[in-house]
Amino acid sequence: MYESLKAGHTTALEEAAWKCRLFDITREYWLVIMKDLIDSGYVSGLKYVEAKDMESVLETGTFAITGAGRQYLRENSTMNKVRETLGETFKIVLGGLVGML
Repeated sequence: MYESLKAGHTTALEEAAWKCRLFDITREYWLVIMKDLIDSGYVSGLKYVEAKDMESVLETGTFAITGAGRQYLRENSTMNKVRETLGETFKIVLGGLVGML
């Protein structure tokens, strides 16, 4: 989402959902990740809804990474290690993925 934002592309929820063009994970795992992102305030425009026999993520506005989400990416040591290890390749891969959307 951050790379999309920098490229001027608005990310649609289905572009970052399970089994999307960028990655293939189970719906259950995706729901856990999205709940964490929403609860932590790292994304906006979404609401996690849970009922007796159902879980879902609903769009309530424009789906986007928040300032807190961008700060987390800049400061998170694991992301920094990946970025440092891959160097320019990291930017090229992410830019290419955004271009696919």
